[in-house]
Amino acid sequence: MYFYIYDSFLSEKKYSRTLAAVETRLTDLGISGKIGRLSPFTTAKGLIRDEVRRGTETIVVVGNDETVSRAVEGIGDVKITLGLIPIGSPTTIAEALGIPSGEEACDVLSKRLTQKIDLGRVNGRFFLSSVRIPSGRVVIEGDGQYRILMPSADCEVVVSNLRNAEIPQPGIKVANNPGDPMDGLLDAMITPHLSSLFGFGKRTASSSVIPMRRMNITSEEPIDMFADGQAFTNDNFLIEVVPDCLKVITGRSRAFAQV
Repeated sequence: MYFYIYDSFLSEKKYSRTLAAVETRLTDLGISGKIGRLSPFTTAKGLIRDEVRRGTETIVVVGNDETVSRAVEGIGDVKITLGLIPIGSPTTIAEALGIPSGEEACDVLSKRLTQKIDLGRVNGRFFLSSVRIPSGRVVIEGDGQYRILMPSADCEVVVSNLRNAEIPQPGIKVANNPGDPMDGLLDAMITPHLSSLFGFGKRTASSSVIPMRRMNITSEEPIDMFADGQAFTNDNFLIEVVPDCLKVITGRSRAFAQV
């Protein structure tokens, strides 16, 4: 049984034709199902938990990266299968999973090629792709082996679980490719930003990538962190990997575990 979660922005007229094509294709493939819609009064977690109690085994997120993030946070460690139909933007998570946008995603869904992947968790909140601290003077302690003090506040930290087009960013040199969601590790990518010649603008130095299972990131004052694009603020972040936590439907062009 499939349950489809539509993001609220899909009610905009510009998405009506795409949605109609998606729904027709799902019917043709015999995998149409019940639809739940997100709203200010309806959370992904509430929809998912209700459907799981009714016996639903596959949740399909229809929307962009933010929609996926909200659904993953709602799924947590519930044992279901997650599918995606990317509509809107950005859709970097779907791209990393090898899923095309719109109607073409229905064919990937119907083939039901699944992989069991890790999730990340920050202060008890699940994420699929990454968490990012744009800047801040922080201390990173990991696996009882590392203690890294940022030399200045002008340094970006990205903790990656799933590789996508933004991690690493084009032009940034890294020692390895971060973000394999099947290796039981998270990759902390630390990138200092250096002032350019004569002090105008910024240029980015080479990044360091350190694989860890668990890390604490602390700061003397509250700083912003973005978990799959969703913002929250704290002065202490406990980040850990949760291995083999989520079964996802992927395409063959996914950015990991190629067969």
